[in-house]
Amino acid sequence: MNVHNEPPASLMRFFRWYCHPQIQDYIEGDLIELYRRRLKAGGKKKADLMFAIDVLLLCRPGIVKSFNDYSQVSHTGMMKSYIKTGWRNLRRSKLYSTINIVGLTFGIVCFLLIGLYVFDELSFDRQHKNSARICRVVSYRNVNGESTTVAAGSFKLAEESRKTIPGVENVTRMIRTGRANLVDPQHPVPVQETVTIADDQFLEIFDFPLVAGDRRTALMEPNTIVIGEDLAMRIFASKDVLGRLVQFSHMDAPMKITGILKKHPLNSSFTFNSVMSESSAYNFDFFKQTMASDWLSEEFSIYVLLKEGVNKDSIARKMNQLVMANSQLDPGTTLSFGLQPLGDMHLHSQGIVDGARNTNVDAIVEGNPLYITAFIITAIFVILVAGINYTNLTTARASTRIKEIGVRKTIGALRQSLVGQFLVESLMTTSISFILAVLLVYLLLPMFNGFVNKNLSLDLITGYRYWLYAIAFIVSMAFFSGGYAAWLLSGMRPITLLKGFKLSNAGDLSVRKGLVVLQFALSAIMIVGTIVLVMQVRFVNTTELGFAKDLMVVIDVNTGKARSNFQAVKNEMAKIPSVRSVSVTSRVPGEWKTFRRIKIKREDKADDHFVSYMIGADPEFISTYEITLLSGRNFDGRHDSLSVLLNETAARRLGITDAHGQAVEIPEVSSGDEAFSALNDQRIPFTPRVVGIVKDFHFQSLREKIAPLMIAYNENPIHGIDYYSVKIAPTDITKTLDQLKAVMVKNDEREPFEYHFLDDQLARFYAEDGRRQTLLIAVASAMIFIACLGLFGLATYSTEQRVKEIGVRKVLGASFMNLFALLSKEFIVLVLVANAIAFFPAWWATHKWLEEFAYHIQVSWWVFLLAALLAASIALLTVSYQAIKTARSNPVNSLRTE
Repeated sequence: MNVHNEPPASLMRFFRWYCHPQIQDYIEGDLIELYRRRLKAGGKKKADLMFAIDVLLLCRPGIVKSFNDYSQVSHTGMMKSYIKTGWRNLRRSKLYSTINIVGLTFGIVCFLLIGLYVFDELSFDRQHKNSARICRVVSYRNVNGESTTVAAGSFKLAEESRKTIPGVENVTRMIRTGRANLVDPQHPVPVQETVTIADDQFLEIFDFPLVAGDRRTALMEPNTIVIGEDLAMRIFASKDVLGRLVQFSHMDAPMKITGILKKHPLNSSFTFNSVMSESSAYNFDFFKQTMASDWLSEEFSIYVLLKEGVNKDSIARKMNQLVMANSQLDPGTTLSFGLQPLGDMHLHSQGIVDGARNTNVDAIVEGNPLYITAFIITAIFVILVAGINYTNLTTARASTRIKEIGVRKTIGALRQSLVGQFLVESLMTTSISFILAVLLVYLLLPMFNGFVNKNLSLDLITGYRYWLYAIAFIVSMAFFSGGYAAWLLSGMRPITLLKGFKLSNAGDLSVRKGLVVLQFALSAIMIVGTIVLVMQVRFVNTTELGFAKDLMVVIDVNTGKARSNFQAVKNEMAKIPSVRSVSVTSRVPGEWKTFRRIKIKREDKADDHFVSYMIGADPEFISTYEITLLSGRNFDGRHDSLSVLLNETAARRLGITDAHGQAVEIPEVSSGDEAFSALNDQRIPFTPRVVGIVKDFHFQSLREKIAPLMIAYNENPIHGIDYYSVKIAPTDITKTLDQLKAVMVKNDEREPFEYHFLDDQLARFYAEDGRRQTLLIAVASAMIFIACLGLFGLATYSTEQRVKEIGVRKVLGASFMNLFALLSKEFIVLVLVANAIAFFPAWWATHKWLEEFAYHIQVSWWVFLLAALLAASIALLTVSYQAIKTARSNPVNSLRTE
């Protein structure tokens, strides 16, 4: 068609929009005929001008369609007709309907499950009614150029902010003191639990539900404690324990139980199981000092409840002014405060140290916003691929409905009614898929919860926002998926449709090909991402860590007796036949607690101090963990209290290549990521000598670069022993553990036997990556499956359009392989184009994720080649059915039919 011989398209669309459909075809034919005469006689400009005048003059009563036309059929009756017709079409085309519903169901199931996970992550800590007004105090401290950001503050800051800052409604403070034994005095079996100390406003600000007790008074009296339901069962074998007494190992007087906490939801940053009233500790020397004059410490987690409409930054500035007015900072030190919204704690705490806790207390678990973004994008990818698949299959079927639509338009059907028919069919298909998907999600949810370690549910009441978002997205997808076919078919002229028009114009075909390219581009991104994730997880699981981790039992030391008597304990353990070796250390590789950090430098150099990690260990540490000694010697006994070993990284920083007693200076220490402090009140540095250098080993996660490490003798002024590491034989492990327990109970009779296998602990570093690997493989497989359904639809459509062409080619001598290649080639090309488009975003996304690891794989070119081959192979298998079927068909059947 020559566009230069046709009237302006915009004017034609305007005419079709206002003209009554019963006379539109007659008038339109006359207009076109008159336009062509004028075009031949006077040229295009004059013909266009006269055409515009004719279109405007025709816009008058009698020709313009009336609004009454829309009310001739009731909306209810019309909708019933749409639904009835749609249901008949679904039943008539069982194969296509099944493929559509299965594809959409797969996509919606993935979308709902990922959506539940993301919604849970985004709703962390929002179960409290005032969560939008609760903030955590964060301290920003800089000491001589070294900055620390800690979620903690001082006693006085919390106390005086409540009293003196007008915009503050309430304040609470808490300390996680560490593990202790809680005992029922009537049945003294110790139960170890982490104890939190909080003031009497704690349960006023936070809505932690109580099964029993009065939240207003539960933490008001001295010697009172609130415990969780499961802790009550562990101590008393009953939940009905309100008013009973429990003995706390660090307190002389028993504690009265004044409240029973309901179990925390899993989307809470708080995991405590017992809360002791702050007034119970007021007699401790620590509290006496802090209550009197503590303005500058970081000993308390502080949470502030702001008044309605108050700006958190203005409150933070007032806190800064309050502290500065009542304290004096050391020279070279700056201190300021900020307020972090409670809802931001889980996903936006990168770089913020979780303070006010004992080193044996786990930090608040943080989420990763990068993964949340990745999951949101993945969910959109899946639902988008499912929608594209539906669109392609719908347009592939459109050829069978062209005459039906032509007849409808001839007898007066408006374009709006045809669009409505297609959209109702799309909504019906989507609704059936949505219902099936919800049922499948209900069935899969228990397994999914166990896999992601969450307690997700499809609760219609508490999760109404999730349902609103999900349904809105599904309805949008239905309109998107059905809208293209509706717009394409309803806009055609009846005469064109009744003549047997085929959907083969270049624009229409390009759109469908573009959709297939988009489908497989998204799928290729997922394939590359999955391959890289699998390779990285395998890498971290198989990388040589530089020490022995298998069959290593790590036993916690909980009392002074087990520490001071460690040599006797080691000797008893060594007598067990299946024990290969025993070592005592302050920390172990793969530590889940915090390592001590030190400032260190060569004593004979004027260099600045740098930060190093530190472990205290006995002479058996190197042999038990099979760590390689590169230079110098190992510890050899009590005379080594002033001896240290360095890893290669620390030795390089100190400029030591051969250990022969070089003196180092250690003036300050930090118990974790908190601020450094002097080693002692006299500020006398620790000055040990370097007697050996060990090969670097990964004492932290592979996400962290190997840092400087000093291994001090177990008798050192920085950190005493906390663990026994026992290398055991692989035979009869249960019996060996029983024997080790007997030794520990004998020397640690009041504490439970607490142990773990080191390889299990190391595996926890990458447990989330393993879960993501499985989840990504499942989602990628679903996306590829759905994309292949779309490709099958386009292959079906293409072969339907080329039946006669194939018949002619066969008559002229084309072989089976020629025809198979002809029908398959264009689809393979589309898939390869999709891969080419996908490679850069796939490379960028995987590169960004691998940056989280200090040690990771390199994404080589063959990963993208493998993804392309996989995608092309899957596409070839998908289209081969239609290609083979058409290539083998009898040409006589196709050539003799109209």
